Amino acid sequence: MTSIYENESLSGDDVLNEVFRIMEKYEQKSFLECFSIYLGTAQILEFALKKLLEKKFGIPEEATEKLTLGQARVKLESVGLRVDYTELLKQVVKDRNHVAHELLANQALIGSLDYEFSERMQFRELKHFIFGLEQAVFLFDYFQHNNAWETNF
Repeated sequence: MTSIYENESLSGDDVLNEVFRIMEKYEQKSFLECFSIYLGTAQILEFALKKLLEKKFGIPEEATEKLTLGQARVKLESVGLRVDYTELLKQVVKDRNHVAHELLANQALIGSLDYEFSERMQFRELKHFIFGLEQAVFLFDYFQHNNAWETNF
């Protein structure tokens, strides 16, 4: 059996199926566990994007080490990284900022009101953000494996 990373191209269904497979690691986890995995994964993506700037685009490590996820995205856009991926990263950055700065606080506030639906609602929102992040990570790995950071269209 060959790896999906060996495919010359991917369909939308290929990406969806792989992202859903990757998301299985979140099953049977609590809201806080998923929240933690999400933020850790976002940190790993940030690190990988900075390494991409250094290795592929020759940006010195000193210039990347203090970049945030959003700043790394902007820098990648400025050096000409494929637009479809930088557009996905725009949403991932927006989602990550919401999760990091508002979602947990909202969860605590709503939970303190003793509403039964609180965690279920917040969990659904977090799962949506998880999907976008895991899609960005999977595509990063695919593009990196296939050296497909530039597009021909």
